[in-house]
Amino acid sequence: MSSPPVPVVSPPEPPQPLTLVCANCHADLSGEYCAACGQRHEPHIHTVAHFAGEAFESISHADSRLWRTLGYLLTRPGYLTREFFSGHRVSYLPPFRLYLVISVLFFLVAGVPKDAEIVRIQAETTPAAEATGEAAGKQAEPMFKIDVPGKDAVKGTSDVSEGVRDFCDQFKDEPTSDNEARNNLRDRCRTIASDNGRELAANIVHNLPRAMFLFLPLFAFIMKLMYWRPKRYYVEHLLFLIHNHAFVFLLLVPLVLLGRVPYVGDYVGWLWFAAIVYMVWYVYRGMRNYYQQRRALTLAKYFTLGFSYTITTFVVLLLTTIYSAMMA
Repeated sequence: MSSPPVPVVSPPEPPQPLTLVCANCHADLSGEYCAACGQRHEPHIHTVAHFAGEAFESISHADSRLWRTLGYLLTRPGYLTREFFSGHRVSYLPPFRLYLVISVLFFLVAGVPKDAEIVRIQAETTPAAEATGEAAGKQAEPMFKIDVPGKDAVKGTSDVSEGVRDFCDQFKDEPTSDNEARNNLRDRCRTIASDNGRELAANIVHNLPRAMFLFLPLFAFIMKLMYWRPKRYYVEHLLFLIHNHAFVFLLLVPLVLLGRVPYVGDYVGWLWFAAIVYMVWYVYRGMRNYYQQRRALTLAKYFTLGFSYTITTFVVLLLTTIYSAMMA
């Protein structure tokens, strides 16, 4: 008698791994971060300690990028531009954001007049004190008074508009004529002369950051004409200029601040001289490091671009002054 067949029991199938999806865009996850939207996968409920640690990590990571970027910007000409186009970007601040922040900081500092008193405290005199002062045959001096600078605070920048004021001298006393354009020019000149050009100077300082957004793309086009072989993209020259100008603004901020400190501003001349020498070397070295051309060719382009830079700067400043005068 044959025994009954023994049933074959197949081993259980291994459990299929759960497919994780992003809580934000519902795409399949293959790691800690979503490849579609970049959000981090964090299914658990956060504690206060987790939030505190995440905040500290974000701050320390941002600080490391900031100080690394500023350090290389100040000490390694052309390095950040080369790193950007080599694809090494996550370790540094974005170049346009870097330039925007530093340029805004520079123009804010540069707009503070050298001889302005931020707050001066004196005390108002009382009627009794005034009577005492008159009885003593002398004027009573106040002790406390709040004095906040107004339009006169831009006195230190009024020298910028000196040429415009000289030009306006021939029109400000001119009588009304039938020429509407000439009458408008006369009215503008009278407005400028009424406050000795202070409002015009303030408008020029206010409009210079906007003028830089015209200047940089224009000069990047000139650089593209100079570096036509080997062929390079226009944005390479634009980014090179952005990094160089961010360096100049960052270097000048502490010098301008030192010039505003009483009894210190008269002794920063040597620092300005050293900064100018360093800027001259920095731009040349940056051209050598990024464009990788021979010294003689780099020097020839350096002086040619320097002359072009001077002419372009004069044109942009002239247009900015005219625009500022029309808005005064």
